Amino acid sequence: MIIKQFSLPKSGDQSFQMRRDYFPKHQSIWHYHDEFELVYVIKGSGTLFIGDRIKIFQAGSAILIPSHTPHYWLFDGNDEQTENPEPIDCIVVHFLKDFGIEKFLQAPELLEIKSLLDNSYRGLHIEDDIKGNFEALFQKTLKANGLTKLFKLLEILLFTKELNTEELTSENYSILHQSEDQFRMNNLMKFIRANYKHKIMLKDLAIVAGMTENSFCRYFKQKTGKTPVQFINELRISHACYQLKNNKISLKEICYDSGFNNFVSFHKSFKTFMGCTPLQFKSNQ
Repeated sequence: MIIKQFSLPKSGDQSFQMRRDYFPKHQSIWHYHDEFELVYVIKGSGTLFIGDRIKIFQAGSAILIPSHTPHYWLFDGNDEQTENPEPIDCIVVHFLKDFGIEKFLQAPELLEIKSLLDNSYRGLHIEDDIKGNFEALFQKTLKANGLTKLFKLLEILLFTKELNTEELTSENYSILHQSEDQFRMNNLMKFIRANYKHKIMLKDLAIVAGMTENSFCRYFKQKTGKTPVQFINELRISHACYQLKNNKISLKEICYDSGFNNFVSFHKSFKTFMGCTPLQFKSNQ
């Protein structure tokens, strides 16, 4: 399976695509596209894999993904072992940087939006405002038509500059060449997703990649900015966060269900990744 380049359809009377998703479809495929992707999560939580970053998201999160950046969404309750995926609620927007109109963003009134898009090449995690104005803008844009719909989307992008944002991919991340790299990385991601709750041997990952163990370690660190152990542990921690938020089971049960073989390793990894202990995280929910 190779990485997917999606060609996103839009109607002849619209310069961008906007929809509401209630169940994961293409999100769980490692893919990229020419368009920017802006997602507002109304319901649902999980883990976003984008470039060389793993980011936990939840309801109220908004993510801006630049064009050609590989990514996929792993919603909680929608992993490889789930037979009946849990419903989600997301508003998804795809648009070309210039909306398909030559020099569109050169208009003086749009320079702030141009600046936002120019500076979002690493992707942005956007914090919702407390008053809920951000979600209200998305809802109004979804219901609008014609020129009003475009104006409302521009208003969303302009409002984004007023909110707190966090860059996602690292400074050293470079987009994978659309070739063997994508085939290899997509197979690795699928294998890790299917097996992260169990012990994953380095030799197994090297076999999936079709490389020697030493070559694989260098390759994986170059492409993701992390060692295989760091990457797998971050995925395990994201699963643990979901369990801490949603299930009344002991920390020991969560530790082993997330793929850790001892509590000390679980506690240390959790604090490193989340900046707090599992108990502190649970008490803040």
